[in-house]
Amino acid sequence: MKLYKIEIRNFRGIKSLDLTIGNTTVLIGENNTCKTSILEALRFALSVVRSQRGCSFEPFDFYLPETSSDPSTSEPISIRLTFNIDNEKLKGEFTRAKIAQVNESKIQVIFKVGASYNRDSQEFVQNWEFQNINGQAISGLRDTILTEFHNTISYFYLGALRDAAKQFDAKGTFWRPFLKSAQINPETQQKIEQQLDEINSLIINSHESLNKVVNVLKDIDSIVPTKNKNTDWVSVEAVPGRIFDILAKAQVKLNAETGAKIPLTRHGEGTQSLAVLMLFKAYLQVQKDLPFIIALEEPEAHLHPSAIRSLWKIIETLPGQKIISTHSGEILSEVPFDSIARLNKNQGTITVHKLKDAQIDPDDLRKFNYKIKNDRGSLLFARCWILGEGQTEATIIPAAAKILGYDFEQLGIRVVGSQEGCPISPLLSAANTLGIQWVVLADHDDQGLANIKNAKQFLNGRNEAETLFTAKPEKTIESYLCNNGFLSIYEKLKSDQKWEKIKVDKSDPAYPQRIAEALPDKKKTQAAMEVVKIMDEENIIPSLIKDVIEAAVKAAQEI
Repeated sequence: MKLYKIEIRNFRGIKSLDLTIGNTTVLIGENNTCKTSILEALRFALSVVRSQRGCSFEPFDFYLPETSSDPSTSEPISIRLTFNIDNEKLKGEFTRAKIAQVNESKIQVIFKVGASYNRDSQEFVQNWEFQNINGQAISGLRDTILTEFHNTISYFYLGALRDAAKQFDAKGTFWRPFLKSAQINPETQQKIEQQLDEINSLIINSHESLNKVVNVLKDIDSIVPTKNKNTDWVSVEAVPGRIFDILAKAQVKLNAETGAKIPLTRHGEGTQSLAVLMLFKAYLQVQKDLPFIIALEEPEAHLHPSAIRSLWKIIETLPGQKIISTHSGEILSEVPFDSIARLNKNQGTITVHKLKDAQIDPDDLRKFNYKIKNDRGSLLFARCWILGEGQTEATIIPAAAKILGYDFEQLGIRVVGSQEGCPISPLLSAANTLGIQWVVLADHDDQGLANIKNAKQFLNGRNEAETLFTAKPEKTIESYLCNNGFLSIYEKLKSDQKWEKIKVDKSDPAYPQRIAEALPDKKKTQAAMEVVKIMDEENIIPSLIKDVIEAAVKAAQEI
């Protein structure tokens, strides 16, 4: 039994969302794209709503489109889950219970919970129902069907705020089951408690001060007589005498660098967060052999980037169907290509973009994986890509944007070198599929013109003049810079060996281009950095670079 689809209407920041779910689904997107709300919606449907009585939803769980919106006049909340049933036993049970639906070749169960404002009672009320394929409520179901359904599938949610002190407390949801003394057979328990009593007596009798306190406290008996004269009225437990008392105080300790055993809560936030995640894994492994869904919110919280890359290996081994939200490019570098779902929000409507829907051939997909996923996964979080051809663009464009007063990080703009191991077509296909805007800056040589030609196939109605830029009439961005105020930098760094072969007079119109061609590849970044220095000192930005930046800013702000 697997969750196949989530449909949410009018819940928190979500006016409308349709999301299909796989065995593992990794949600990415900017803040306030409602990743957490999706996980919370599942919690309401699978854990919280247990009857038609009362209302577990609060007024601000309703979607409020405007600042003046009132929850009592809001559209009803609807959280609709579709499950695919592949287990023969469950198929039979759900068919007999009349909630199984045949949809083409699939057997499905459709479950919906919701809430609305009742004007007669002037209260918020919740509801639940099983539906047919047409979205109509199924009537005539037995009273116990909701309980039976909840007993069939479980939902476990681990939020981003992982408090180790709370989670490893004796009352903690995931720690408590491991502390039950019932897991020790009675004979062994009796033997342990007998030994504890002997140890306690040895401690008290050996401790002179405590022994005196016990003898003095016994005098209370002369004023308030005890009814039971067969036992000592006063005792001091230096060591708890019962198993459940000991287990209630059990704590996890980790070795420090010195070898000292330090309580978990005294370690750093990253170690504590990781320990809670491991506890969650242990808890899941001892659950009943039933289908369950687990949700992880920002598993990377408090961890060092190198540790985050290793974290995915742990997440992969978690049992059950997994839904994960993350802001980490390091995690994305390890996530399977077809598990990523990017969320974009526009006035409450959440659109879902999946990389697996990109039209990329297998060879280009491998290159894309290497460049974007395995090398710079954080690019998948951007609003807009500027696709340049190499080191010069990657150095100059962000610096020029800063001089112009634009914050690329805040705007969600990233510069992507389109020739660094990956052709332009799979990059643009992925960008369109994920809802990422893009701008191309190409050289005016054969490769650059080929890139412009390929890029035109992915415009999807966008204005060509505002999207595609080239260093015309210069052949390369370096030639363009030489022709627009930065010739002296390239003259200084040129290769004399190359220059001897293509030497022309300074008055020759081809001179700037020849100087650019004489620049060794290994010095391109150095030249670009010196260009940036002059741009900053003299506050001059070449018009082509400025046009590209402003086009990208406009595109990013349209999302």
